Amino acid sequence: MQQETREAPTNICPACGAGFTCGMQAGQPECWCAAFPPLLAVPSAGAGSCYCPACLAQMIDSQQRGPKP
Repeated sequence: MQQETREAPTNICPACGAGFTCGMQAGQPECWCAAFPPLLAVPSAGAGSCYCPACLAQMIDSQQRGPKP
């Protein structure tokens, strides 16, 4: 059984204000966002400019559905 580890939040989502951990900021070899399809370029501004998992998933879902007719 794999144990899940929790990192201290490194970022605040600009969309909803939730705290979340960026794998790259936490020193991990890859961030959780690498599992998502690319939506936007990785911000060069660094920490604080990425979206949380829930908001990123919602943005990707909205983009994949396209504009409403």
